[in-house]
Amino acid sequence: MPRPPSAHAVVGCGRVAPNHVDAFRALDGWTVAWACDRDPATAAAFASEYGIPRVTGTIDDVLADPDVVSVSIVVDHAQHAGLVERALRAGKHVLVEKPLALSVEEGERLLRIAEECGRVLSVVSQHRYDPLVVGLSDWLSAGLLGRLLYVRSVLEASRDESYYKDSYWRGTWEGEGGSALINQGYHCLDVTRAVCGELTVVSAMARAGELFGTMRTEDTLCALLAAGPVPVSFAVTVGSTVTWRTRLEFVGTAGTVELDLDHPGKLHRAWGNPELERRAAALDPAAEEAPPGTDYYGISHRRQAADFTAAIASGKQMAADARSGLAMVRLITGLYDAAGLPRVPAAGGA
Repeated sequence: MPRPPSAHAVVGCGRVAPNHVDAFRALDGWTVAWACDRDPATAAAFASEYGIPRVTGTIDDVLADPDVVSVSIVVDHAQHAGLVERALRAGKHVLVEKPLALSVEEGERLLRIAEECGRVLSVVSQHRYDPLVVGLSDWLSAGLLGRLLYVRSVLEASRDESYYKDSYWRGTWEGEGGSALINQGYHCLDVTRAVCGELTVVSAMARAGELFGTMRTEDTLCALLAAGPVPVSFAVTVGSTVTWRTRLEFVGTAGTVELDLDHPGKLHRAWGNPELERRAAALDPAAEEAPPGTDYYGISHRRQAADFTAAIASGKQMAADARSGLAMVRLITGLYDAAGLPRVPAAGGA
């Protein structure tokens, strides 16, 4: 007899939750069994829209279901650590939206718990799985850019005051743990680190508490980092008039690659030698399907979910595992410290 499908639950029914439903439904042998949200009406509306059979306003119901193999944690940042810990201790594998936690200490504890419980813990870094990013990593490994001279990573975005005013957690150190960097700029920085290796902070500067009266956290942060001997410039803002524009540039002695992480991702430049240009021409990110939710989230949640479930089945190491998520918490903490911003401990959650 065929095996019944493995059940997954989505905890938190906000902006990125549709990507998680789409990702697990794209997998053979998996189903989305629960929609959970702190607001039962939100959970019910989400479940109705996406045809999810079970609805609850408490994660207790999800964790008590023996058929649930894994959960997506898609809630405000301050609740990540608490809910991830509860899910791991209940025997569930966990895919959590970034960041893993709001402090290095919390992140380290979650890694220990995942190892003790023998569960897979992964932090959403969907753009690591984008074909352009995978291609760029391969080109660098093959030496097609030569010696890297410098890297530039930029996000220009716009958020209006209602985005913060109408939220109980955004724009606060206690709930969001920052803003422009930890929320919007995270993926550009994560992809830069994935491609270049570990980054160290040289200097940083930020502006906080100036964009809107209801926003206490940073709207802009710029930094100089280093990937070994390679200088890396990074900038992010949510105060622009441009809704969303990413740009990553890798300049080497043998070639240059410039791309974005929007949807579909775009390769703006890949030149310097015939082999680089040949491989770049073979990629066609414009052929990607439309994403299920916000455009610039893309569809690579599907690829990460496939990697996640393969790790559950075989124990293979993921491209975006918990250790990479913890490294990002360390890096973000270092950037906030270098910029002199008032980081606070996470509030936790249950």
